[in-house]
Formats: sequence, structure tokens, C-alpha cells
Amino acid sequence: MKVIFSSLFKQDLKTATKRYSEISPRLGLDFTDRVKAAVRTIIRWEGGDHVGPHGYPCRHCQPFPYLLYYQIDAEVLYVLGLVHERRHPDHLKKRLDESGSPKSE
Repeated sequence: MKVIFSSLFKQDLKTATKRYSEISPRLGLDFTDRVKAAVRTIIRWEGGDHVGPHGYPCRHCQPFPYLLYYQIDAEVLYVLGLVHERRHPDHLKKRLDESGSPKSE
């Protein structure tokens, strides 16, 4: 399966990782490891997650309070965003609308 990471996801990952790294470098590494594990799980199971409050399938990055949102189209996984679980349900949709397309790189 081909994986495409949106610019929104890259920005979200950088911001959240920086926040955790400021607390502890190890915590920042643990966070990115959990996000990578979530992506690998989505690939392994070819999705199969529930639709989250933002309207797209998502996977929780436990124990961190972040949801990884994605779409699968044919054999392509589009990683859309990484959103804190307490964000308003319209947060991701607004950001994707502003970027022009949920599948933009």
C-alpha cells in the first residue's frame, strides 16, 4: 500500500512532537513511535477503524490523546491529520477545506 502524508499531518506531527520533546526528549520520541505504530496498524489492517468525530476514519495513538485521521482510496493511504482528541469536531474539516483537498500533499 502506498502512503501519502498530507502537509497538514506533517505540520501537526511536528507541532505535537515539539511540545512533547520540550517536556522530555524521550517523550517526544515515544510520541513519534506511537504515531508510526498507528500508521503501520492502519496499513496492516487496511483501515477498519471507526469514523471519528471529524468525519474520517481514525486510529488513537495511545497513550497520547491524539487521533490519526486518514482515508484509503484503492491501494493508497492518505494520512490527513493528527488531532488532539479534545479538539472541536469541525477542526480537521475546516483545515482540510482550507488546504483545498484532503488528499493534498
